[in-house]
Amino acid sequence: MEIPVKWPNETETFDNKSHGVNWKEKERCLSVLDKPPPDDGRLYCPAMFDDWLCWDYTLAGTVASAPCPADFQPLLNKHEMATKMCDENGNWFINPLSNRTWTNYLRCAHLTDTHTTLYIPIAGYAVSCILLLISLVIFNAFRQLKCARVIIHQHLFVSFILTGMLWIGIYVLLMEASEIKDNSPTWCKVYHVATQYVTFCNYMWMFCEGFFLHTIVVQAFSKQKKLLIACTVIGWGLPVLPVSAYTIARVLDPDTDVKCWFEPSWTMWILSAPIVLSLLINFVLLLNILRILLSKIRAFNTAEHNQNRRAVKATLILVPLLGLQNLLTLVTPDLDESSMKIWNMASSVLVSLQGAAVALIFCFFNGEVLTVLKRRLGQWSHSYDQSFMGRPTTNSTTMAMTLEETSTTGAVFKNGNNRMSKASIRNAKSTPCQTPSDVFLKSTKK
Repeated sequence: MEIPVKWPNETETFDNKSHGVNWKEKERCLSVLDKPPPDDGRLYCPAMFDDWLCWDYTLAGTVASAPCPADFQPLLNKHEMATKMCDENGNWFINPLSNRTWTNYLRCAHLTDTHTTLYIPIAGYAVSCILLLISLVIFNAFRQLKCARVIIHQHLFVSFILTGMLWIGIYVLLMEASEIKDNSPTWCKVYHVATQYVTFCNYMWMFCEGFFLHTIVVQAFSKQKKLLIACTVIGWGLPVLPVSAYTIARVLDPDTDVKCWFEPSWTMWILSAPIVLSLLINFVLLLNILRILLSKIRAFNTAEHNQNRRAVKATLILVPLLGLQNLLTLVTPDLDESSMKIWNMASSVLVSLQGAAVALIFCFFNGEVLTVLKRRLGQWSHSYDQSFMGRPTTNSTTMAMTLEETSTTGAVFKNGNNRMSKASIRNAKSTPCQTPSDVFLKSTKK
């Protein structure tokens, strides 16, 4: 039988060699492997087990077929057939890239659905990166937003951006350059390790957000500079240890040192275990923060429905910041084929759009940030009106101040008088650095 010039490689056809062994099918296949080949004088390919399906003796020059093992791999289409080609010489077709026998699971793998599933996180990460970059520009443009809590937000945003960009590269690699995975070059493995590092850093900065917020809620007068140094070490330094251990384990285990290390293996637990632990700690910290919040709200003798509303609001605000929604995707449920597709898409949306949610809540929808932006727009508009009308700014009845001066002093000038009231000065000295985290803290006073 003629071999086609262009044929799907193993990555495009769902490589069964890297996705576990169907032990139930293997046990059934023992009886097939033990029986002798047909004795009719014709040439046959030998019986074999390819880790997923059992293939009986097949006449040379023909193609064997078997139902896709959907009971073993729920993502496969149970209504389609897998095929295996036996050439004219009585040998199973060999994949020249891997130099081993190859089974065509193309129809089983639902490549269209797989690509659709990959496009979802690519789009989500792209949206998140754009919103996070704009947020970083806003945070760095205004001096009054620069304090310890915002600095931690900025580190978190940077980790989100790096994670999103590197994962977009991996998804593109999975879709468009599958031959790179088969060859498994060194640079591809380095790229994989870098992706795991920034992803781990991202989770550590989520932990730092919870740790920092919990500390300043429990100890209002804690030294934020020392907390910031500790968070920097945890966020960027601590991930070096588990990622290094993971890299060494991958190199030393020949069974996992394949496919650019993209395929899942036991070594992923070296990274997953501390990440899960950090999420669980953040969950405990959130519960304690809510306990303190409710106690402060009750101290103001507010109505019970208002207390519950504020507690729910604070929880919804902190969940994406602390990454607690990722706890929902830790365990993959046992679902049918269509439900599993929906689950995978929902998980992709949840993970890839986390950065966008954080940017929207803690920057674009934040009252203090909006106030700062409105002041700057008002100043630009005021300066434009003055120059357009031909009147110098110094002759206006209200003296224009720079944004930094306005935010620092909180001064209010009346009737062209350049002197601030004593109340304005007191307010200016007592006003703390307003940051996106204050959305939560200020809710205890409303």
